Amino acid sequence: MPLTRELPPDSSIPVAPLRLTVPQYGPQPVFRLPFAPGIRWGASGSHSDSDGINRGAIDFSPLSSKDRAVRTVAAGTVYRVRCSTGWFLGVDHGGGWMSEYYHLTNAKSSLVGQWVEAGTTIGTAGQTLPCGGTPGDSAHVHLSILNAALDVPSGKRKYVSVSGIQFDNYTLRDSSGAYNGVWRNLQGDVVLTARRVTCCLTASSRVGPTGGSALPDTDGDGIDDYSEATTWDTDLNSNGLPDIVGFGGAGVYTAFNNGRTFGSNRLALSNFGTSKGWQRSSHPRMVLDVTGDGRPDVLGFGASGVSVSAGSGGSSFATARKWSSDFGSDKGWRVGVHQRVVADVTGDGRPDVIGFGGAGVYVARNTGSAFASAQLWSRQMGSDGGSGGWRASAHPRFVADVTGDGRGDLVGFGARGVYVARNTGSGFAPMQPWVSDFAVSQGWTVVNHPRYVFDIDGDGRADIVGFGANGVQVARGTGSGFAATTRWSGSYGSSASAGSWRGRVHSRTFADVDGDGRPDVVAFGTSRTFVALNRGSSFGPSTAWTDDFGSREWTQGWMPRVAVDANGDGRADIVGFARDGVHVALSTGSRFGAATHWTGSFGWDASAGGWRVGSNPRAIGL
Repeated sequence: MPLTRELPPDSSIPVAPLRLTVPQYGPQPVFRLPFAPGIRWGASGSHSDSDGINRGAIDFSPLSSKDRAVRTVAAGTVYRVRCSTGWFLGVDHGGGWMSEYYHLTNAKSSLVGQWVEAGTTIGTAGQTLPCGGTPGDSAHVHLSILNAALDVPSGKRKYVSVSGIQFDNYTLRDSSGAYNGVWRNLQGDVVLTARRVTCCLTASSRVGPTGGSALPDTDGDGIDDYSEATTWDTDLNSNGLPDIVGFGGAGVYTAFNNGRTFGSNRLALSNFGTSKGWQRSSHPRMVLDVTGDGRPDVLGFGASGVSVSAGSGGSSFATARKWSSDFGSDKGWRVGVHQRVVADVTGDGRPDVIGFGGAGVYVARNTGSAFASAQLWSRQMGSDGGSGGWRASAHPRFVADVTGDGRGDLVGFGARGVYVARNTGSGFAPMQPWVSDFAVSQGWTVVNHPRYVFDIDGDGRADIVGFGANGVQVARGTGSGFAATTRWSGSYGSSASAGSWRGRVHSRTFADVDGDGRPDVVAFGTSRTFVALNRGSSFGPSTAWTDDFGSREWTQGWMPRVAVDANGDGRADIVGFARDGVHVALSTGSRFGAATHWTGSFGWDASAGGWRVGSNPRAIGL
C-alpha cells in the first residue's frame, strides 16, 4: 500500500515525499546493531519487503523480554512513515541514507522530527503490522536500509541491498534464499550462518584497546606533541582539502580527499618507513612545504641528519635527499630531550630548522634546496644546565611570531612562567618573562595541561592558551607582552570541579567548528565529544555535539581523532582513525552529524591495514 514519509511542518529538515532528489550516495553511515551493547540477539539473512526490489531488510530478534529495546543504528533525524492503516518509524542519516524499523511496539512517535544519536531507543521489538505484512514467529524488528539516490523504477521503495554492509563489527553476505546469509567479523571469520532468524550476534560494548605509544599526544590526533610543534599540511594536491598521509612499514602512504570520501591508499614513497629504520621514538617525521613551491613535502629527522622528499602535487614524492647533516640521532639529538621545529625565522617565507639542543637553540636556514649549517642563535632554553636545563618532556617550547614582525620568536613554558626570546633577524635576544602563569612550579604538566601559542581572539596576535586545573586559561598577546591571565571556561580542566580531564584519556584541542573564524574547544570525553564555542573573550558552555568519538572506544595510542575541515565548507569536522578504517562526522555548525565510512584503510585492525600509533603515525591537517 502507498507509504508517505512524514516530518513535522516545523522541522528543520523539509517535508518531502518518498521520492527524494539526491544526486548521489553520501558515504555509508557507521551502522551499529539495533540492540544494546553487550547483548545477544538472533539475526537473519537479508530479505525483501513486499514493495522492494533489493534484499534490503534484516530481522533481529531478542532472546528475552528483558532486552527488547530497539535502538537506532546511526545518528539522524527521526521520521514517520504513514500508510492508510497505521505508521512506523525511520531515521534519516543524511547523504540519502535511511534506516526503518518495523513491527515495533511502543514506537516513540515523540521523537519524530528530532535529532537522535546512534543507540537511541526508538521502540520495542514486537509483532505489530501497522502497514501489513506477516507477524513472524516471535517478537523482532524488521530493519530496512534505504537510500534516496538509488535508481529504481518509479514508485518503488529505494532499498539498499544489505549484503556487504557492515553493522557494528560484522558484515552480512547473502546466500541462496531469503532470510539466509553468512555473518563474518572484521577478520573474515564466520560468526553466524543464518537460516531465517538464528542465534546469535553480540553487539559491541565499544571499549577500545589500551596501551600504545608512550610519547605524549595531548590532542589525540596520533602525532606526538614533539613532532606537532611543527604545523603539518597534508593537502597534497592543493585542492583545499586535507588528504591522509601515513608512515607505514614500507614507506609513506597517501589517500586523496574529494570532499566526500578518501580514495584508495597507495604507497607514495618507499622511504621514511619502519622497514628503513625510521622509528617514532627516535626520528620525527612531518609533512609540510619546505621547498617553497606550495606543495607539501616529507621531512624527517633521521640518524644522520635531515632528509627531505619533495612533493609532486600528485600521488608521489621525489627521492629523499639529505638537506642537513645536523640534528640527527647519531649526533645525540633525542626525542623528549631535544625538541626540533620547522618554522620560518628569517622572514623569507621558507621554513627553517630550529633545534633546542644541549647548549641552546640552533638554527639552520632554508636555502630552498638545502638547510645551511646549524648556527647557535641562543645560549638559553637548552637542555644542559648552563643553558637552563629545559626538557621537552617538561618545558614545551614553541616558535611563533608574537611581535608581529613576520619572524618566529621563541616562546618557552619554564619553571616560573612563560618566557619569550625575540627574533633579531640573526639570532634570538635574551629571553624575558612575559607572564608568570602556566608554569611548571604552578603544577602545569605536559600530559595533563596542554599549552598552546596561537591567536585565540582573532586580533592577529599570538596568545597563550592552556588547559589548566580549573579550566581553560588565556593570556592575550599585546605584541610586547602577554596580558593578565583570565579564565575563559570552567570546563576541561584536570580538577574535579572542571571535569577531571586527564591527558592520556581525554584529548582536547582547538578548531573552528562553526565557521566564524575563531577556534573553538573540541574535547573528546569518555563517551561524548564536547564543544565550547569561542565568543571572542570567553568560551560558551560545554555542549555535547555527538555521542561518538569518546575515549571509551577511541582510546589514545590506538585510534587518533582530528578536528579538521574535511569537506571544505569552512567548518572543522571530526576525522577518526577507527578499528575498521576512517570515520568522518561533518559539522553542521551546531553539532556533528552521523559518523560515516570514508575509507576502509588506515585502521588498527588487520583488515584495515594494521596501523599502530606507536610505530606508524597517520596525519590529516591543513
